[in-house]
Amino acid sequence: MLIVLSGIMLYFNFSISDWYIYIIINLFIVWVIYRLVNKYEYLAETKGEKNITNLNPLKIARYWYGVAAILFIFKQVYIIGYSLKPADWDPVFMRMDFAIFGLNPTQWVYRFENPLLTEFLQIVYVYYYPMIVVFGLELYLWHRYREFKYTIFILFFSFFTSYILYLIFPANGPRFHLHDFYAISSEMPGILLTEPIRAFLNFGESIPPGVPNPQDYVQRDAMPSLHTITAFLIMYLSWKFRSRSFYFYLPYFFCMVAATIYLRYHYVVDVFGGLLMCVFTIIVGLIIYRNRDILTPKNT
Repeated sequence: MLIVLSGIMLYFNFSISDWYIYIIINLFIVWVIYRLVNKYEYLAETKGEKNITNLNPLKIARYWYGVAAILFIFKQVYIIGYSLKPADWDPVFMRMDFAIFGLNPTQWVYRFENPLLTEFLQIVYVYYYPMIVVFGLELYLWHRYREFKYTIFILFFSFFTSYILYLIFPANGPRFHLHDFYAISSEMPGILLTEPIRAFLNFGESIPPGVPNPQDYVQRDAMPSLHTITAFLIMYLSWKFRSRSFYFYLPYFFCMVAATIYLRYHYVVDVFGGLLMCVFTIIVGLIIYRNRDILTPKNT
C-alpha cells in the first residue's frame, strides 16, 4: 500500500507539497518491513516458532508493525485527499439514502435519542480502535500464529482497498451535511464518556477544535464504512477460528451498525458499501489461501 500511495503522490506531484519526502520515507519503511519479516521468518523456520517467546522484540515487531502502519497510511491518504481536493460525494449518498428509505435515516433515528443510548453507542463506536489489538492479542497469546497472519491479510486488504475508495469517492458523512456539527453535544448529550470520545475522534479525523468550517478539514472516510467492515470481519474471523469471542462480536457488530447511523457518522449506503467490501474481502481471502491451512494445529 505504501508503494501504491507513493505512485499516486508521484503522479500528482504538482498538487502535493513535499511529495518526494513521503516517497523516500515510504520506500524506506517498505525495505525495513521486508527485512524484518524475512529475518523473523528465517528465525522461526530454523528455531521453530513455538520456541520463540512472545516477548521476543523481533517477534513483536514482526506481528505488530501493522498497527502503526495503518495509522501512518491513513494519514497519508488524508494528505493526498486534502491536496487534490476532489468534489465530495455526500450529495450523491444522501440522495441514495433518500431514494431507498424515502427519508434521511440519521434524521429519522433522532426520535430515539437518549443519553444512555448515546453513551453506549459512542463507546461501541470508539471500541473499533482497540478491537483490532484485542482480537490480535487473543490469537497471539494463544500461539495461533497462522490465524494471526490470516487476520492481518484480511484486515489489511479491507483497509487498504477502502483507503483507495476514499480517494475515489470522498465523503465526510451526514453530521456535516444533514446536521449541525456543533449542535450534536446539545442535541445528543451522553453521560460521562461521550464528549471525551467525540473530542478524541475529531482529533483523529484532523478536525481542529472550534473551526467554523470543520467539513473542510475532516478526513473523507465515509464510503465504505470501515467501522462496519472491521466489526463484521472480526466477527467472521472469530467464527472461522472457532473462538468463543464470536459470541461477543456477533451482537457487537449489530450495535456497531446502529452506532454508525445513530451517531451520524455514516449514511446507510456507507454500511451497505462496507458489507459489499466484506464479501469481496472474504472471497479474495478464500482464493488466495485456498491451498493453505490457516488453523494452527491443536498440539502446537
